[in-house]
Amino acid sequence: MDKRTYNTQAAAAVSIGTKKRRPWRLLTLIGFVCVMLVIFQFWIVDEYIAGLHIAPQQVKESCSHLIFHATGDKQIKDAKQMHSPDAAKDTSDDRCKVPRFDPKTKHPPYVSCKRVQPVPGSCDTARKLFLSKPKLLCPDQRELRICQIQNNNTSHGVSCTNNMCASDISLGLINPLDGTLAWSIYPDINDLENAVFDLLNKNASNGNYGFCYLKCKQTKDKKDGSQLLLIPQYFTQNTCDGSTCDDAININVIWLDSTSHSHFFRSLPKSVKTLRNTKEKKLAHVFNYDLMQSMKGATLNNTIMFTLGNLKAKTGIGKIFNLFHNGGYYVTWIDDLCWTSMMKESRRSGLGRFFGINKEEKNTSKAWKNLLEKLKLKGVNQIALSTANCEILKSNGLLTPFQNEVAGKPICYNGKYHADYILSYLESLQKQLTTCKRPFFNYLDFNVGHDFSGLRIQTLDERLAKFINFLNNQSNTFTFMFGDHGLRYGKFLETAEGKVEMGHPVCFIHASKNLEEKLGKDKMESLRLNQDRLIDIVDLRQTLFTFSPDDDNSIFEIDKQYDTHPNGLFHPIDPKRSCSSLGIRLEGSKCICSSEGRTSHIMSNDTRVKVLADFALGEINNILQDQFVSANKESGSGFGSCERLVGKWIDNVMESYNHNIMVIEMNLHLPGKLPTPEKDEIFFVSVQVTSNSQDGPSLVLAHYERTSIPDIYIWCVR
Repeated sequence: MDKRTYNTQAAAAVSIGTKKRRPWRLLTLIGFVCVMLVIFQFWIVDEYIAGLHIAPQQVKESCSHLIFHATGDKQIKDAKQMHSPDAAKDTSDDRCKVPRFDPKTKHPPYVSCKRVQPVPGSCDTARKLFLSKPKLLCPDQRELRICQIQNNNTSHGVSCTNNMCASDISLGLINPLDGTLAWSIYPDINDLENAVFDLLNKNASNGNYGFCYLKCKQTKDKKDGSQLLLIPQYFTQNTCDGSTCDDAININVIWLDSTSHSHFFRSLPKSVKTLRNTKEKKLAHVFNYDLMQSMKGATLNNTIMFTLGNLKAKTGIGKIFNLFHNGGYYVTWIDDLCWTSMMKESRRSGLGRFFGINKEEKNTSKAWKNLLEKLKLKGVNQIALSTANCEILKSNGLLTPFQNEVAGKPICYNGKYHADYILSYLESLQKQLTTCKRPFFNYLDFNVGHDFSGLRIQTLDERLAKFINFLNNQSNTFTFMFGDHGLRYGKFLETAEGKVEMGHPVCFIHASKNLEEKLGKDKMESLRLNQDRLIDIVDLRQTLFTFSPDDDNSIFEIDKQYDTHPNGLFHPIDPKRSCSSLGIRLEGSKCICSSEGRTSHIMSNDTRVKVLADFALGEINNILQDQFVSANKESGSGFGSCERLVGKWIDNVMESYNHNIMVIEMNLHLPGKLPTPEKDEIFFVSVQVTSNSQDGPSLVLAHYERTSIPDIYIWCVR
């Protein structure tokens, strides 16, 4: 029995089973209608495929109703008016362009891939959603300062005061046994000062994680106040033999989750201005890759591919950290997530998620020990400030920054944005390691852009601009700054341009001024040339590997069959490169090239579109049922606690062609469920119609993704 249609077939079976009650006329009528529907659906699909100049296909036997039926025409009409390009033309911006880092330049005509042009009016839509609201400010603008670090060229000092406190001061440090904060009370300010000063001669291996917490009841209002104090870490001098470490180039990887090329330019104007100023004044080398293609819509999948090179893996960080660790680098992982959240929510996040910690582990001490073992095994020296995130998120009432209830709100601590602390710490860490002549590899996983409103990333702008200026004054440092995909949720993703932006992440490279001499003119010229060519995260990975003294200059087995060079961006990318040449590593992501991407808009109420929508939703229902049956083999069928998905209406239907494959993409709107029944559930689907096989063409659900916010259902699984 075809799972997609088992409900209607079961209904027919029930009717047959009650024949003794003689409902034969009703049964005859039901049978006749069912047969006619099957014939009608066959005819519609055949006609649709005939319109594509492709031979008819063998479709699944079905007696189901069309899910997206004609009774929803009014909703379809309303949606069409809201989302269609024709409606967009009524806005104030009819000529929308993808931003270029150097506005004076044009895309080279000899490069095959040309970015899909935004639908007219989409820039105006983006401005209304992202730039029409007041700046996100921290609620408490007054900063509590209990202690301060005094810096000079040769040493550090500490000064503390209790003038702003109406109680004894508590000092919070990471407990090395379980990775959580342990608090000690200091009635005497001098004792507190000495305790903080003692941390200056330590690093993460013996108790200094780069910070401490200080809290007391404030004099002004007797409310609890707290300070996150960043503390420089102590490192020994470089002990490398020979010239290996002296010649090593320092590396920063700044991963900007959910940040598209266009969203970076619209949300971070100060950072863009600073990068442009850096390039114009030749303070450093800056490259912007405006044809960066996303591979997957999920950060975990992209991270695994970047570090492990395995598309099939479900979890785990790969060889990237060990390569640099074994080559004499000091390796640091930094993120803005709470590592213990994996034990408190339905899905893993942060360190536990990426390093494969068992989410069923509820003992914090065991989980911490397991995490430290995994970090050591993978070649990570410290996670440092990452352990401060739990307290920051807790003070904002959060387990993770992804929760919908804080969408569009800043995450702050003591009057500062969360991101400010992270970039300040990164600067301090680099200064300390550079002074000690220790080559470093810093991996920063930034989730400030993973916000359902798309607004929170704006809180990064000012501090990121300062960090870029800091990099301008560093030598021997190569920085990757890129996203893995664009916004995955929110109203903008419901638009055609939002879906293209999801597959078009931002990508910058910042290289210290002195690196042209070290890297050579050929490599620098390749970095420049590739700015206008189609690249992806695999090219960045291969570029990164070339810096490791321990690298064998090889590529992963999975990439050998595709257009991948071992030297990544240090080798000219083929100007004729296309999405199809990237192979299976691009499965499930929308191609950003106009020749392979969106070509035309189709009316949402086209009957042929409804047939494909019915097919796509049926396939998703198959997947749901397969998951249930595989876990409950005795049931044989059904959906368990889940519900069979039923369509409501369709919008944003786009048609594209790639050789003999036609792709139809659309939004499927489903009725909302509790606790927000007034809000539609929305799935983005991509259906491929191909004529490769000798048996004729086939319909394939190539990709589906929930674009409505799933976190409202978190209560179901807690």
